[in-house]
Amino acid sequence: MSGLPSRQDLIRDLRKLVLTLALTGAGGTLFALAGLPVPWISGPMIVVAAAALFDAPVDIPRWLREIVFFFLGLNIGSAVTPEALAGVVAWPASLLVLVIGLPVLVAGCALPLIRWRGWRRDDALMASMPGALSLVLALADATDADVPRIALVQALRVAILVALVPPMISLTSGVDLTAALPQHAIPGVYDIALLVVGGLAATVLIRLTRFPAAGLMGALVASAALHATDVVTAVMPNWLLMSAFAVLGAGIGARFAGMGWRRFRSGLFDALMTFAIGFAISLATAIVATVWLGFPFGQTVLAFSPGAFEAMVVLAFLLGLDAAYVGAHHTVRFVALVLLAPVVFRRRPGNSDGNGDGGGDGAGAPTAS
Repeated sequence: MSGLPSRQDLIRDLRKLVLTLALTGAGGTLFALAGLPVPWISGPMIVVAAAALFDAPVDIPRWLREIVFFFLGLNIGSAVTPEALAGVVAWPASLLVLVIGLPVLVAGCALPLIRWRGWRRDDALMASMPGALSLVLALADATDADVPRIALVQALRVAILVALVPPMISLTSGVDLTAALPQHAIPGVYDIALLVVGGLAATVLIRLTRFPAAGLMGALVASAALHATDVVTAVMPNWLLMSAFAVLGAGIGARFAGMGWRRFRSGLFDALMTFAIGFAISLATAIVATVWLGFPFGQTVLAFSPGAFEAMVVLAFLLGLDAAYVGAHHTVRFVALVLLAPVVFRRRPGNSDGNGDGGGDGAGAPTAS
């Protein structure tokens, strides 16, 4: 996790944060009363996104997102038990299916943008890369790429995934995603200290590798190690989990800040087309992993989904699926994209031809969604 925010940062963020949290509470409450799936993620996401498109000053500051991801990681790691580790031996074959399908997914999304929609090659490839939003926007911002256009496609893909995948899995698996979370023993001071210290240490190590979502992954790894060895058995209280879910959803919605309805409408078709193609290819590879290797269908859908890393891991935890399996697949895909990026992109950072919008006001993304 990064350093604590300064007093100036807190004051600057306060006005936007108060409004965003108010909308977050309203969205979660409305969706919960309506009986919709995962209301405390999807409700805040949709309400905050709508407010952002109407130019409301909404934002979830980076420091709060990192704190929330850290505590989500601690709780998700509690699902890694000695029994759950028995299935790890089958992961390599599943990861192989993911890696083989990755270039098919990127090419399948990029080619229609280039041939039918007039996108430049590199812009289309950046918009089509799944699960590496931080990498994509860093590459786009350092070149002459059309940053707002790329950011819209990427941000809308994540939002649709979070809205679509839970009810789809609920229908196919029979899981009630509107049900209350089960009650667990609340960790004592000693357990909390072990989890936090271990999570912070793992976060620092992962951050040195420049991996995205270091706070989430570091906390998850440390918590998984402590729970798998039965050193710690308790999990975080439900009220803290619900709050973290709500902030996660609001953070996704806040990515639409600064776009406005006009830009949103102009790029909507491209974003929907890219999502539909990418999700269809991801779904096909997930079915292969399910039929060939016997993994639960809901679990492979979450693991192979084209983005929304943090949300997919959280949903796996909520569904009682193997969150570590889902996290491992998204992490491996990110590594593969990092290795492929220097080979794929023709324009190198700083090699601008002046035709694009190198700065842009696209939605920010500190993670790998």
